[in-house]
Amino acid sequence: MSRIPYPKSATELLTAAGGLVLVYQLYRLYSFIHLHFLHKGSLQRFHRSSDGDKQPAWALVTGATDGIGRAVAEELCEEGFNVVIHGRNEAKLTKERKKLLDRWPDRQIRTLQLDAAEDVNNSSKMGEAAASLKDINLKIIVNNVGGAGGRASFTALSERTAEDCEYITNMNLRFPTEITRLLMPQMKEQNSGLIINVGSASSEFGLPYLSIYSGCKAYNKSWSRSLSSEMIAEGVDVEVLCVIVGAVATDNVQREKSLFVPDANQIARCSLNLTGSGSVVEFAYWGHALQAALVASMPEWLTTKIMVQRGKQEKIDEDLRMKKA
Repeated sequence: MSRIPYPKSATELLTAAGGLVLVYQLYRLYSFIHLHFLHKGSLQRFHRSSDGDKQPAWALVTGATDGIGRAVAEELCEEGFNVVIHGRNEAKLTKERKKLLDRWPDRQIRTLQLDAAEDVNNSSKMGEAAASLKDINLKIIVNNVGGAGGRASFTALSERTAEDCEYITNMNLRFPTEITRLLMPQMKEQNSGLIINVGSASSEFGLPYLSIYSGCKAYNKSWSRSLSSEMIAEGVDVEVLCVIVGAVATDNVQREKSLFVPDANQIARCSLNLTGSGSVVEFAYWGHALQAALVASMPEWLTTKIMVQRGKQEKIDEDLRMKKA
């Protein structure tokens, strides 16, 4: 049996190490290209049900009256799913339901009115909301609802009130956890489902003035990983995916669409296309993933400097918008 040749000099050692680094980087490049450009999502498998497709497949999208949530609901309708759209404003829910039915008259659209920041404290109301969905073949939950604190998103922790802290935590952390907990038995019983948790790039880097929001979004990543492992441990075929989102051009956020600032529809399509990839936590959009990789390659002191400057400028811009409003 021939022995594995070991490097005999520093030059050979460095050459071998360089080769391994090159192979690793090529693998990362291939994985990036495959995930964001070649992989096709596996949404269609969630149309199947344990009763032989006698019941139509449904999806619940939280925070579905604006932005990414609305775009995800539209994409799911296009993919053939019936959709439950969640929001806190009944008038907006009714309006969005009509829009969806006008575009997809063959779909069934329900509304679920809950205030994510307030009603999560009411266990009876949350339980009743979950019970109202018992009669549908719920295949997909998209936990999209969230927010950094209303108009004054960029605020120092010392200037936050206790009510602010509770509001942000309830909306971004407690509500997704509770609605998923209540609906999980339904998915486990049919042994099929998909849970998508919408995260934020703010959880990746230390952007100032968003400490509570960033912490909640970091929870979403860890929660998704643990819940995914839990489904595997229990032999339940429920896929859990956390999609990380960077800057997006939406109706509520005044940003110009660009190569690195996609619109909500692009984010929705990219997020759904990650299903079946085998990954649990991924950036939804390739441009955001590229930006994150670049920042991650920098020394921490430089990353911190960039994030501090970015956060301070965001706060200045937000203050100016609020004064003009």
